[in-house]
Amino acid sequence: MKHMLSLESLTDAVREQYPGIRLLPANPKAFCFEERVLMNCFYCKNYNLNWKCPPRLPKIDYQRMMAEYDNGAFVLFEFAVNEDNFSEIRAKSTNDLHHALLALEKYLWEHDCPMAISFIGGSCKLCKNGCGPEHCNNPYWARVPFEATGVNVLKTVEEQTGLHFSFPPREKLSRVGLLLW
Repeated sequence: MKHMLSLESLTDAVREQYPGIRLLPANPKAFCFEERVLMNCFYCKNYNLNWKCPPRLPKIDYQRMMAEYDNGAFVLFEFAVNEDNFSEIRAKSTNDLHHALLALEKYLWEHDCPMAISFIGGSCKLCKNGCGPEHCNNPYWARVPFEATGVNVLKTVEEQTGLHFSFPPREKLSRVGLLLW
């Protein structure tokens, strides 16, 4: 079933709370999946510690699952950074994106899109003191990182939107998530 909600209507739904948000069209059937992306997860400090990161993710075919969706949007925030504010903005921006994605999911659910799902940028950081030792403390709100599904986010976003992200970020920090419905 195709849901004909526009990116503009989705953006308008959350713009007041998230004025810097941008939604860009994403084709979930054309994402660039790469094993090397998953290998990079292995070297992350959250590997096997975060309940929404590898190897604790469900063993499903993410490429197939994402291709089942007709609609997608890259959800983008950009922040001006410098040496003095980088750490603070980096920490805050991850949850800004996360909460915006949850608000967008809620909007879609309220508009007859019960299968809407989102993927955050970077590991889940909802719990200030880290993940619970036995289970996720926020199972209804925590989300899987986009890259933890094996998608090369940088390559996919560049191929589909023309946006290029440079590393390390010097003057601008970008956060990218994914919304599917």
